[in-house]
Amino acid sequence: MDDNKVAVLIENLLSQFRSFGEGLQQLNDKIDRTITENRREHQQMIERMDRIVGENRQDHLQLKQMVRELSDEQKEFKQQITALDQEFEVELRRAK
Repeated sequence: MDDNKVAVLIENLLSQFRSFGEGLQQLNDKIDRTITENRREHQQMIERMDRIVGENRQDHLQLKQMVRELSDEQKEFKQQITALDQEFEVELRRAK
């Protein structure tokens, strides 16, 4: 092969490598953008989950307090019913 043909062949290969490199760089840029976007979305999801967990924790504490209050009310009602039962029994005995 003469020098001219070798030079043309090398120039052709360089052009193809350049095109390949440009395409590879574009792909790399696209992947970088996608990774950056995914990280941002991931961080947003973490922040949202943290907020939801905090809200759920607060709701859970409120529910526990409500259950305690209902339990206390139930105990009080039972005591009142027991007292009324006893009074009723006493009144029944007096009436006989």
